[in-house]
Amino acid sequence: MFNAAMWTFFLFFLLDLTNFSQALGFWKYHVDYPKTKVEGLSHEYCNVMMRKRTMIVRGRCVNFNTFIHEPNSTIINICSNPESCFSTSWAKCNKSSRTLKVTYCFTKSYARPPNCQYKAKANFSIIKVICMKGVPVYLFQS
Repeated sequence: MFNAAMWTFFLFFLLDLTNFSQALGFWKYHVDYPKTKVEGLSHEYCNVMMRKRTMIVRGRCVNFNTFIHEPNSTIINICSNPESCFSTSWAKCNKSSRTLKVTYCFTKSYARPPNCQYKAKANFSIIKVICMKGVPVYLFQS
């Protein structure tokens, strides 16, 4: 009986850890607040941030990424916004209630690792996120 209880606890711990690591990934790849200051032209921001956040996957430059330049509390509050995109038993898609400051980073056509080159587009946009346990874990990039 004790063994079963320990295994059950361990499995719940792993599930929580998975949710925690997904949330950390969201913050690592998509949140930059306050916005990092980068010298040079606007596209240099994306070149620096994509390199800094290790945006090379399976030997390829990541084609597209969005950085959100809003306080953590604003981003977390998206999960409590009643306007949702959809909902399942394990996750909920929510939209921000207002436009948020973002930067879109796109690869240039000739980008090849390790010299991935990006162009930037700063914008204000409504964003959609998947929330689990009240915390964003996935960003719908559009």
